[in-house]
Amino acid sequence: MRKYIVSLIFPLISSAQMSITTTERADAFLKPDVLRGSLSFEEQGKNQNGIKEHLNAIVSVVKRYDPEAKICHGGGYYLSLQYSYKDQKREFAGYVGNLNFGCEFNTIEEYNELNSKIDSVSSSTLRKTQGSLEWGVSTMQEQETQGSLRLELLRKAQAQAKAFSKETQLQCEVVGVNYTGSSRPMPVMARTMALMASAPTESPIQNDREIGVDAIVDYNCSKR
Repeated sequence: MRKYIVSLIFPLISSAQMSITTTERADAFLKPDVLRGSLSFEEQGKNQNGIKEHLNAIVSVVKRYDPEAKICHGGGYYLSLQYSYKDQKREFAGYVGNLNFGCEFNTIEEYNELNSKIDSVSSSTLRKTQGSLEWGVSTMQEQETQGSLRLELLRKAQAQAKAFSKETQLQCEVVGVNYTGSSRPMPVMARTMALMASAPTESPIQNDREIGVDAIVDYNCSKR
């Protein structure tokens, strides 16, 4: 879809010149290619070495499953002290350890496989929290698409220059392209509502995403 408006026209009859500014936009629909989810772990106790051992076991499993850290990010854990108060006096109550991962999977099967490996080494004293799974567009796909849309805008600008040349009987050229930004991928509402009505609630809903790039294009037209 192409949109443009002529926002500025200055005809100079004596020199047969004209400056034109238009707003152009290019859009694309992206299919989500990553399944995002979070994994959090917490353990409380008075033995900090035991807590470290249990958290390190999980870190080791994730590293073996994803040695190049392409799927999961995070893995640093921290320990904090806990206190209780009695008769306005603070008493040491133990430690609490926290570990968090943010992951991007290609399939639900990958997600389940990693969780199964983690569960096999998890201590019974460890509490695991799994965030909701959501399909999303990967950063790589978004960046590649933005690059393609910018090239598409340049082609549109060149085609528009030819159209202006024909309309004005002048020689029109693109003299400036200012990309004003790009919109983040957003769900296509009509498809979203239809899928929400038909998809099973236990499965993450996978919707196409729309992304757009805008540009202000300046043209200069002069006598042939």
